[in-house]
Amino acid sequence: MKKSILSLGFAILGLGTVTTSCEDMLTPDMDRYATGFSGTDTINFYLGILSNLQGMVEQNILLGELRGDLLSPTEYVSDSISSIANFTNLEDGENQLLNRAAYYKVINQCNYYLAAADSMAMKNNSYFMRREISQVALVRAWTYMQLVQNYGKVPFISKPVENAGTGWETTPPEGWADADNLLELLEGVEGQSLTQAYNYAESLGYINYGDFNSGAGAYSHQLMTFNADVVLGDLYLLRGASQSDYEKAAYHFHHYLDEYSKTYVDNQAAVVKFTHGDEDSYMVFSNGWGSDYNGTLKIVTAVPSAANAFFGKVLTRVPQVYGFDPSSGVSSETSTGTDEDGNATEEVNTSGVVNVKANYKSRQMEPSPSYLALNAAQKLVYNVPDPLDDSRYIDVEYLTDGYADARLNQSAPLVRTEAGRLRFVDKFCYTTGNSDDVTSTSMFAFRYLLPVYTLNQIYLKYAEAVNRAGFPRHAFAILRDGLEPDKLPTIGSLVVKADTVFTATPGETDEPVDPEEFRPYDKVTLTYKVVADSASNNYGGANCIDLNELKRAEGVAWLDFTDFTAKPNMGIHTAGCGYSTDMDSLYSYEKMVLQRIEDEYSRSNQAISDEKAKAGEVEGTETEAVRKTVEVNGAKYYYYLVEKTEPYEYYGPSEAEIAAVETIIADEMALDLAFEGTRYYDLMRIARHRNNAGLDGSTWLAWLISRRGLNLAPYEEVGTTGSLFSKLQNPANWYLPAPKNN
Repeated sequence: MKKSILSLGFAILGLGTVTTSCEDMLTPDMDRYATGFSGTDTINFYLGILSNLQGMVEQNILLGELRGDLLSPTEYVSDSISSIANFTNLEDGENQLLNRAAYYKVINQCNYYLAAADSMAMKNNSYFMRREISQVALVRAWTYMQLVQNYGKVPFISKPVENAGTGWETTPPEGWADADNLLELLEGVEGQSLTQAYNYAESLGYINYGDFNSGAGAYSHQLMTFNADVVLGDLYLLRGASQSDYEKAAYHFHHYLDEYSKTYVDNQAAVVKFTHGDEDSYMVFSNGWGSDYNGTLKIVTAVPSAANAFFGKVLTRVPQVYGFDPSSGVSSETSTGTDEDGNATEEVNTSGVVNVKANYKSRQMEPSPSYLALNAAQKLVYNVPDPLDDSRYIDVEYLTDGYADARLNQSAPLVRTEAGRLRFVDKFCYTTGNSDDVTSTSMFAFRYLLPVYTLNQIYLKYAEAVNRAGFPRHAFAILRDGLEPDKLPTIGSLVVKADTVFTATPGETDEPVDPEEFRPYDKVTLTYKVVADSASNNYGGANCIDLNELKRAEGVAWLDFTDFTAKPNMGIHTAGCGYSTDMDSLYSYEKMVLQRIEDEYSRSNQAISDEKAKAGEVEGTETEAVRKTVEVNGAKYYYYLVEKTEPYEYYGPSEAEIAAVETIIADEMALDLAFEGTRYYDLMRIARHRNNAGLDGSTWLAWLISRRGLNLAPYEEVGTTGSLFSKLQNPANWYLPAPKNN
């Protein structure tokens, strides 16, 4: 009877029960790692590190989701879950999810490994240990990143610690790590720098120990590896200290998507129209978005769960919080036969399964009113086909009242229960029925992979980095259109339209208002337009990318999509709202960004600067002005376009424009990544970016999270806040306190 490779590693190197707060990061028997460990034969030790990742991943997922704005407690919530969600009683050791030691178990075992592993060991003329060394360094870096996101400032330790009495918890000789210096500390570890780990991965590739058996199926070990570009991109994005950090983050995410990703963003909601007599009705289908993550297609890195204790750790804590009662079983099947000598043989095959059933009395957390309102606020698109040629569209219709983003029913389907129809978060227990309709309590299956990174998460973080690096139109195109060669605009005759903006209220459009009376945001987004052919596919080209931004993107490696020919990306937003063609005037850059700037102006109750950072300026030859008009919230804004030929001037975006696009990306993260364990970390990171840019990031985060219990659409009643608003305006309250013994 053969156990799985992971189970073997877990049995040898599992660390047993969770430590208490008085032991914080260390356990008394930590010195056992120093014995019997060969620096050239480390596979079991490495598998022990993965086992310890299992010990902390569930709490990390829940800590990253419970404190965000997408969940609300139900009447059945436990005190421990309620305390985390409401930012109360957060001392380490007070409940099972507040255990800093779980992270340090991973880190300390990585430290032991890296201290002993022999990077110069050779076999078959190859440095065979270096790929594994690289992976352990990346696991350590990722784990430290989770620590600083949760605790703010933590002891930094890169050397093995053998017992709990060193005092390193309170006076770490290597200093303290936080989001601002973590990357520098990881880079500075002698002989173990992240640059070294990155170079090993780039030159030698990634380890692959074949398939592992969860008991319910086999999964490739590659799903458990951490990609160096993704981890480094995440670290640069978290720090966000300068435009250089955002550029480096964008570079690493782009390099992963270009060189390593085998798939692409390819789902769109299907909006179908039915005509009955004189009445039209519509149906919306999610069209496979959720099923991609039920398997492994869009998972980049994950931590596995076993099907029962025979195969390893069974990870059911997250689905239990969301209302699923699990039961784990094991079965054995014996087969007989004969060997080549005619002797009787017998083989026992053991398997397992985790069965789950939705139970409203176990459902501690549910989708928040603000999350449901965000979904309902999305405008679904029906593209009207040409009756003579259904490959062409001739108009667009919008579904509003009574409809919601199609991803809602994939992330939190309605379930028939004794208490009525209730939404259950099923990101970790996917429905086996049609989640676009109400499902029953028994129609769910357990997910054996807990995702750490997914393809869409990486694309959204890439958009976040690209936007902050000064290319908001490219970032928006990732949401609306998808970036790949056939959709990218091209530069043709190099005619530029420079604008001067005038504004008037409805009914007063004959004469412009004195430009000196403009509010700053009236003229932010009405800038240059690409006048050449936009894309080979006129219905889906990334036409929001104007000539100004195209010219600035020339020669920028992390905005080069030449090699994405086999990755026909769609916009991430299409998975929930359908395909946006050029006829879609609502989900357009000008409309969305101008509206969001206005919304942000109302929320912050302060003027937003319109200073543009000029990248270069040369006089051009002007032609006759042409008057244009755009309408926002009933107010008409009109402006004059003046064509210029080269030479021309072009600008970087305003801070208001970048901040507006950032909030739109944050909304898309809520719609696409809901309940996966990243929401609170995403909000904190974006709030840090806004603070670093001189904006009110802390207030923005506090405003958003405090409104989670209110049934308000984004920016509806902007002056309304909830009970957490005052507390979360202080960044010190974003983080968990250090253990009491510190």
